[in-house]
Amino acid sequence: MDELIKAIPSLLGVLVGGLITFFVQNTTVRKQQKWEREKIEWDRQYQEQTLKFETFNKILQLDRTHLVLEYDLHRGPELNRKKYVTHIKPLLFDVFHLLNEEMVSRIDIIEDIFEEWYVMEEPSPGDDEKLTESYKRIIELINLQFKEQRESKLKRNA
Repeated sequence: MDELIKAIPSLLGVLVGGLITFFVQNTTVRKQQKWEREKIEWDRQYQEQTLKFETFNKILQLDRTHLVLEYDLHRGPELNRKKYVTHIKPLLFDVFHLLNEEMVSRIDIIEDIFEEWYVMEEPSPGDDEKLTESYKRIIELINLQFKEQRESKLKRNA
């Protein structure tokens, strides 16, 4: 019995030490898991941003190469439907889930007008202006996002 009483402080020390070790390791593992989840989320966001900007770059290149907005001396710019549908629309819909609300709204306006033309078999008055303005705004928003991207890189490097 004396030996058991002498062993109790040692056993308590081992038990307390084990509990402390368990809690420290548990906290460390949770912090590591949280860090890993954040890292995975950052990687996903980086990949999405990369895809979006690569697509935006292609859109700007195709816009200039194929002159999606055709200019008339008397009427001004006008969206060429065929060039938009062939070259720009597929790229926009590849990254549609990554676009901001204003850009999505502008794409929806264009798509709604095209759908109305298909159903009615003729354009409504003012449709050409709405198409042109919506497309011009999409290009402006793309350029704005590139500008913001460049400015954020400058701030990080400064």
